[in-house]
Amino acid sequence: MQLGKGDSGRLEYILDMLTTGRVLPFSDQKYLENIIPLYLGVQDQESLQRKYDHIAEQQKEIENLNQRVVKLERRGFESYVGKKAVFFFVTVFVGWNALQVYGAAFLNVFLPASLIGYFFPLNLLANSLNYLVQFVFTAMMYAWLFIGFIHLARFIRSRKISTQH
Repeated sequence: MQLGKGDSGRLEYILDMLTTGRVLPFSDQKYLENIIPLYLGVQDQESLQRKYDHIAEQQKEIENLNQRVVKLERRGFESYVGKKAVFFFVTVFVGWNALQVYGAAFLNVFLPASLIGYFFPLNLLANSLNYLVQFVFTAMMYAWLFIGFIHLARFIRSRKISTQH
């Protein structure tokens, strides 16, 4: 490219492929093998081979690093989603018990009063826990709102960043 020889568009494409760590198609490899001796001469063939070997090593290293990054991102995402799933189910469980007053009135139509208490296990521990359960449920609902706003802000920020590029 610096000599101004060859197909500049194709050479730019080949350079882009190599710098991004992608494998060159066979036709482009053949093109380089044919054009290099024409413009650079035979005396530089050994140094070019060393450069190609070095580029191949760099491509392999980039590929390995990309695979490691993908694994790390996936592992971090899975643990993050796992924590949210646990938090969600705890919220549902506590919420079910916090809404005992409404749920018991509905279940009273179908079940005897002696069985209804078993549907609300946290409130079986003690009646004084009922206020604590309602407080925890309210706190969890506010936590879900907070988590939602954080994700909304991240989403908006990601859209702004992607439109700037």
